[in-house]
Amino acid sequence: MAMPLEVAMQLTKTVWLALSSWIFTCLCIADEIAGSLRNQDMGHFHLG
Repeated sequence: MAMPLEVAMQLTKTVWLALSSWIFTCLCIADEIAGSLRNQDMGHFHLG
């Protein structure tokens, strides 16, 4: 059973929106952490 093109396009747009907002959020958090490390607002930390 084939999926209509309109449904496939809508699904693609929905997935892209979710992924792009997730990537944008990660980049914003990384930018805040990098800025804090540059300004020495917080010290180095070890993960693990």
